[in-house]
Amino acid sequence: MDLHDIDALIGAFYATISGPAGGQDWEGAKPLFHPDARLVRTRLDEEGRPVAFSFSVDGYREATAPILADFDFYEYEIARRTIRFGNVAQLFSAYEAYDRPEGGRLLKRGMNMIHLFDDGSRWWIMHVIWDDEREGVALPKALFAETS
Repeated sequence: MDLHDIDALIGAFYATISGPAGGQDWEGAKPLFHPDARLVRTRLDEEGRPVAFSFSVDGYREATAPILADFDFYEYEIARRTIRFGNVAQLFSAYEAYDRPEGGRLLKRGMNMIHLFDDGSRWWIMHVIWDDEREGVALPKALFAETS
């Protein structure tokens, strides 16, 4: 895989989280991330207040593997906007998740905001923060009209 190609990196990112129950490629995901990378899951708590859960790559695997052990999960990028400046890039990556690789039931849609760093030889995922669509929060239509 060419880790100096943003499309290849992001394709691998989505591929490693996807798979049949318990079939995620956690080891394949590790080389995509910088050693200091963080993954941040956001949601609303029971009272409707925003909360964020921040993980290292290993911490994310430890928290997520038991959840995905019992059901099939396939996440796909459906739109992206990329802003690059020097050796950094910010990706607004919209996704959909399904319970089967083709023709499955839509589980959720949302947005990954991915920060990348180019060290001169490859891109590293430094940070991913995401939120899912819900009442009052929808993917921006403009994202689907733009190209990366």
